[in-house]
Amino acid sequence: MFQTGSYYGKISVLCDILAGADGKLKRKLLSGFAGIILVGILIITFNHVSFRHYPMPAGYKNAGTLWAQLGLQVSAGPFADGTPSHPYDVIVWGSDPEGIAAAVSAARNGLHTLLIDHRDRVGGLFILGELNFIDINYDARQELVTRGIFEEFYRKVGGFVFDLETGERVFNEMLDGEPLISLQLNHELVEPVLSPDRTVVQGIKVRDASGTEKTVYGRIVIDASQDADLAEMAGVPFTKGMEDIGLPGKYQAATLMFRLTGINWPVVMWETRVADRRATSHATLKGAWGYDNYIKHYQPENPSIDFRGFNMARQKNGEVVINGLLIYGVDPFDDRSKREAMEAAQTEAYRFVEFARANLPGFRNAQISGFARELYIRESNHMSALYRLTLDDVLENRDFPDRIGYGGYPVDIQALDRHMPGIAIGAADKYAIPLRCLVPPNFHNLLVVGRSAGFDPLAHGSARIVGVGMVAGQAAGVVSAYSLATQKSFQEIPFVQEDMNIIQHILASQGAFVAPSDSKPPEVAEHPHYEAMKKLRRLGMAAGGYKNRYQLDEPMTVQTFLNILFNSSVRTLNIHGQSQAAEQCYYVVYPEEGHVTKDNITEVLDYFFKFNPHLRHNDQEALALFISTLTAGKAGAAELPRGELYEIIARYLVSLEQE
Repeated sequence: MFQTGSYYGKISVLCDILAGADGKLKRKLLSGFAGIILVGILIITFNHVSFRHYPMPAGYKNAGTLWAQLGLQVSAGPFADGTPSHPYDVIVWGSDPEGIAAAVSAARNGLHTLLIDHRDRVGGLFILGELNFIDINYDARQELVTRGIFEEFYRKVGGFVFDLETGERVFNEMLDGEPLISLQLNHELVEPVLSPDRTVVQGIKVRDASGTEKTVYGRIVIDASQDADLAEMAGVPFTKGMEDIGLPGKYQAATLMFRLTGINWPVVMWETRVADRRATSHATLKGAWGYDNYIKHYQPENPSIDFRGFNMARQKNGEVVINGLLIYGVDPFDDRSKREAMEAAQTEAYRFVEFARANLPGFRNAQISGFARELYIRESNHMSALYRLTLDDVLENRDFPDRIGYGGYPVDIQALDRHMPGIAIGAADKYAIPLRCLVPPNFHNLLVVGRSAGFDPLAHGSARIVGVGMVAGQAAGVVSAYSLATQKSFQEIPFVQEDMNIIQHILASQGAFVAPSDSKPPEVAEHPHYEAMKKLRRLGMAAGGYKNRYQLDEPMTVQTFLNILFNSSVRTLNIHGQSQAAEQCYYVVYPEEGHVTKDNITEVLDYFFKFNPHLRHNDQEALALFISTLTAGKAGAAELPRGELYEIIARYLVSLEQE
C-alpha cells in the first residue's frame, strides 16, 4: 500500500494550533473559522438561488410577431398528427439534450414538432448515460459561449454538476411547457421515407413497443441521435472514428458511469483542494476531480479497460457518480459489442472499488450502488457535411459568415487504446460553428445535430461537447422555421448572407451567442515553423496541451523524433490508401539516448530507413539538401529545435504523399 497523502498531518497542525492557543486566541480563531464558514454558506446559498433563475429571452415571447414582421408564415396550420395530409412541421429523431434543444427551439418558433425516440425516457447521455458533470465552453475571458437553450438548462439544474433527478425533471418541464411538442417514446427507427429522387426525407417509419409499424410524416427532419443513424440510413455520407487521420477502426474510449455510496465528501474536498493543489485536482460542494496520482497505481484485470483521474458528481441522495472508467475496442455500431463492454466494465468496477477503499482518501466505505443504463460513446460517425469543421478552424479561433453559435472547449482526445493514450492537442478561445456543418450534402430538408455532425475527428475532440450540440440544436429549430417560411432549401440558406443575417438576428433575440467573433489566432501562429507543425497536428502528432505550449524552440529526443516519424508515416499511408505499406512499417528503437543534433540527424534518418526500406523514396537527395539548408550555420553538436524537426518530417511526408 502506498502513502495516502498529507491531509491528516495538515488537520493535525490545525488542531495543534487550537490546542496551544490561550482562551482568548482560541475564541478568535474559532470565531474566524465560523465566520468563514457562514460567509461561504451565504455565498453558496445566494449563488444557488440566483443561478437557477434563467430570464426567458424576449425573442421567444415575441417570436410570432417577429416572424410576421419579416413577412413570414411559419407553420402549415393549427393541427398536425404526422399523417400525409397533416404532417408535422418538424420531426426530431433522438431525445438526447441536442434533440430536446432542437424540439424546444422549433416549438417556440411556432412549429408543430414531434420528438421521437427508441428510449422510454428523455435526456439520453445526460440522464441515461449519467454524464451529469458538464464540460463547459468558456472563452479566454471565462465567459460562457454556449448560450441560449443550453444556458437555460445549465442554470435551471444549478451549474456544471447536476442531480440526475433534477436534470430529468428540467428536461421534462422544458418539453411540457411547449404545447406544440408531441413526445413519443419507445419507438424503434425502421427506416426513413424518402422522395423518389432521394433528396427529401418525407418522414420516418417506426415500430412501437407492441411491434406495430407506422409512418410519420414531416416537412423537416432533424437527426439528433448520437450516431446520426437516421441520416446514415437515408444515405448521407459519413466517415468512421479516426479513419480520416489514418487510424481506421480506432475510436475514442467509451465510458460506463457508476454510482458509489459511502463517500466521505469532506475528505474528498480536502484531498482535491488542499492536499493536492495541482490544476488537475479540485472540488466544490457538488463536484470534484483528480485522484490520478492514486489511480495510476491501479492495475486493471481486463486489458481492454483502464482508469484515469476521474470526475465525481455528488447527488442529493448522497450517491457519487464516477466518470473515469475507459473501455477500449468498443464497436459503437454493434449492440453486442456495447453489451459485452458494459458487462466487462461492471466487473472491473467492483474490483476497482476494492482498491479505492484501501487507497483513496474518502473512499474507505465506498460501495457500488448502480450503473448507468447506457455507455458514454464519445465517437462513432463523422458526417461529410457541406462543410467539415477542421482542427485548424478550432485552434485558430476561426469565424464563419454562416455561424450559428460557438464552441470553446479544448481539443481533448481520450485514449484510443493502451498504446495511444489521451492527448490534449490544444486549447481554443472560441470558434464559430458554421450552419453548413449541420447540412448533409444530398438532402434539402434534413439537418444533423450532435457529435456526429460535420466535424473532422480531431475537431470533434472539442465540438462533440454536449453544450455545442445543444447550441446546434437550437439553431436547427430556428433554421427549420426559416426554411419553411421562405421555402428555401438547407442547401441554399448557408450561402446567402441576407438569410443568415435574419437567422442570426432571431437566434440572438432568443438568447444565443452569434455576434461576430473578436478572437484572434494564437501567438504560435506567428512562429516560422507553424505551418509544418500544423501538418503534423492534423495527424494528431503535434500537441500543445491546455496552454498551447508547442515547444517549437525546444530540443527533441531522438526517440521522440522517431516515434513521430513512424506514426506520421503510418497515418499518411493509410490516408492515401496504402494500407499494405502502412502494415509493413517497423517501429524503431534507437540504441542511444540524447537529442537530435545537426551531427546525428542524417544518421537517425538512415537508421529509420534501414528498418523501413519501403519508405525510402526517390526524393532522398532533395530531403538531404533540405536538411542541409535548414541547418546551415549551426554547429555540428547543436541541438535541432522541435520546429525544425517538424519541418523535416513534414517535408518527408509530402514526398510520401506523392508516391
